Amino acid sequence: MNQDLPIDEIIGRISKLASGLGISRNELKVYFLLLMKGKMTAKELSDNLGVSYTKIYPVLSKLESRGWVKRVGKKPAMFAANSLVDVWSTVKKNILESVEKIEKDVITPLSLLFSSQPSLYNIILLPPESLQNTLQQILKEQSTIFYLAISFEELLNDEILKLLEANAYKSDVKLILTRPREIPPVINFKVNESMFGSGVVTNRSIMLIIKSSEGVLFGLYSTHVYFVEIGKVYFNYLWERSSKQGNNA
Repeated sequence: MNQDLPIDEIIGRISKLASGLGISRNELKVYFLLLMKGKMTAKELSDNLGVSYTKIYPVLSKLESRGWVKRVGKKPAMFAANSLVDVWSTVKKNILESVEKIEKDVITPLSLLFSSQPSLYNIILLPPESLQNTLQQILKEQSTIFYLAISFEELLNDEILKLLEANAYKSDVKLILTRPREIPPVINFKVNESMFGSGVVTNRSIMLIIKSSEGVLFGLYSTHVYFVEIGKVYFNYLWERSSKQGNNA
């Protein structure tokens, strides 16, 4: 194309930005030439821009589809530029639609994925000396539920019972034991003699407690959403199959 055209300076300033939007330099030249000179045929555009006649039509077709130019005659076909204000409005609309599509199809799904991704590997093995402290910290969380299944009685000391009692006034507290014992009346509890292992589930975390063949207690702690949900489902399964105790169950 002829590099001496007066529109080259304008196009040079915006071509990099336009290319990022998928708009070619040739499209810009055709549009601005029509904007400056008014209606023109494809032949006239070809002569003014120094581009072969057959290459002008694909450019005009793209500009028509973008809403930048329109046909104003049939024989011979003439083309006119739509106003710069209208074209800019169309460009802004297309950009916004593209951004919204990216947000819907890419950003939102990725955000959901990565928001839970760190916890995918957040499975912590707890040694025996950490179990009581971790259990107390879990019971101090902000949560609407505190579900405990306790088969190892040494875990259910006075401090744990006090935390459960305090939580029961503001949250759904449920406790499953392997045998009856004295429990604060505000706490819902049941008995399941065949239960093995222990655990606690809240809205945000889960801890499982198991006993090794040597009789040593160990814990597994996680904040992964799927493990938490599985824990809730399994606890409810046990709860439905446990016998009621007192008026609170």
